[in-house]
Amino acid sequence: MLAAFVAVLALASCNKQDTTPQANRLKSVEISLENVLITKGLAGDKIQAGDAVVVNDLKIFLTDASGNEYDAKVSDGSAAAQSYFTGVPAETVAFHYVDPNCTKVVAVANLGKDITFAEYKALAALQIENQQDATSLVLYDEATLTSTTREHNDANADGTTYLAPVYEAELTLTPRVSRFEVDGFTVKFSETPLFNEIKITQLAFLNYYGKTTVVEGTESDLVASPVNFANQSEVYAWLDNGETAWYRDSFEVVITPEDNVASTPKPLAYHMFSCAETPVMLIKLLADGQPAYLYSKGFYKADGTAVTEFEEGKIYRMSAEGEVEDDGNLPFEDEDIDPMDRCLEITVEVVDWAVELVYPEF
Repeated sequence: MLAAFVAVLALASCNKQDTTPQANRLKSVEISLENVLITKGLAGDKIQAGDAVVVNDLKIFLTDASGNEYDAKVSDGSAAAQSYFTGVPAETVAFHYVDPNCTKVVAVANLGKDITFAEYKALAALQIENQQDATSLVLYDEATLTSTTREHNDANADGTTYLAPVYEAELTLTPRVSRFEVDGFTVKFSETPLFNEIKITQLAFLNYYGKTTVVEGTESDLVASPVNFANQSEVYAWLDNGETAWYRDSFEVVITPEDNVASTPKPLAYHMFSCAETPVMLIKLLADGQPAYLYSKGFYKADGTAVTEFEEGKIYRMSAEGEVEDDGNLPFEDEDIDPMDRCLEITVEVVDWAVELVYPEF
């Protein structure tokens, strides 16, 4: 689902064919938009590799390097050009009569029709709790126009034809989050099982960044772990505080040696801002009726490589060590359940969110 959108713009600096070229003439911009929208899914649904990003709405701004905004008109100059879209336009979107000082384009998605460029620039930070729905993530990119060797004929309504050089810029709309997905749990029991029944009742994430900037993606407001994992009573008190939040889910699944796999009642997903310090995963359970918990001390890819940072636009899907199949189950061993060492080394499969390209039509 997450992935992004590439728009290629043809920017024409218009000069009449029958006149001497002049500097600082008005410009025209054409943007071809295709396959931008996909059907929405529930926020917790597992995202498959190859799924496209959800773009509910798209707003395009024409700017310069200093952040000034420029207007545009339709080809005959009679009205303002459309810059907001809720569907895929049937024809190429064109911007004409643009100030020649325009050198950049900015595209934002899922921020609504009424957002202005001033409001967009004032949107300094995103809150992580507001970026949990995969169907409405804020997406952004900007790019500088670059010249090409192509030329473009622009036929005006007055019958005059303009021959103009073509400029282009590529935009890739991306989210500022990475995504964790858990479909269920797998327990590797010892040859002589240590427990007859393991009941998992809660999953939570701790130690994450609460904010990031829209443009630079600079994280801030580190929400440090609220508990000392060496203090069991402190951990249990936090797990049992009844708090409802985006970073924790309560449920009940039972795993036995006879059937060592259990699925969660619904797919679980958590979005995190990219960071160099990995969050901590905390699991609450009952082992033969006795309270216990596990917490992660690291994340690893299937080949054993440590995951030292979480990257934007990546899905971190749980899987067993050495496995690469797309199962989404969080694995641990019954030997991990030890009051003296409640740590896990979690293996994750890193799945790139698909990038959906949009090509120009000339």
